Amino acid sequence: MGVATPEAMAETFVERFNERDGAGLLALYAADAAFTFDGVTFARGTDEIKGALEGFLASPMKLKGKYESVLVAGDVAMCSLRWEMMDAEGWIDQDGVSVEVLKRGADGLWRFAIDDATGASRERG
Repeated sequence: MGVATPEAMAETFVERFNERDGAGLLALYAADAAFTFDGVTFARGTDEIKGALEGFLASPMKLKGKYESVLVAGDVAMCSLRWEMMDAEGWIDQDGVSVEVLKRGADGLWRFAIDDATGASRERG
């Protein structure tokens, strides 16, 4: 499973996250995808990504977000998501801007190839 257009990824990801649909989230990643939240620890492939996402899904946090940019070239898209994690009372607990690379599969659906959740908002040093 994936999404029909790169623009649909943000909304679909947020919905599945807030529904705590781990299988649905994982289906948004290509089999050989890479995921990082902090730019230090990387999960590669769906088995490792599943493990990385479990901690987020176990939290009571709700996710809000929308794409700031989507740039498509053929079967590849580079996207940037501005997101916020809200605690149970609705306060912002974490926020950031992602860097994502999506690729279109042979089935025509788009999936994450690279998901760097804080890539555009991390301090460089």
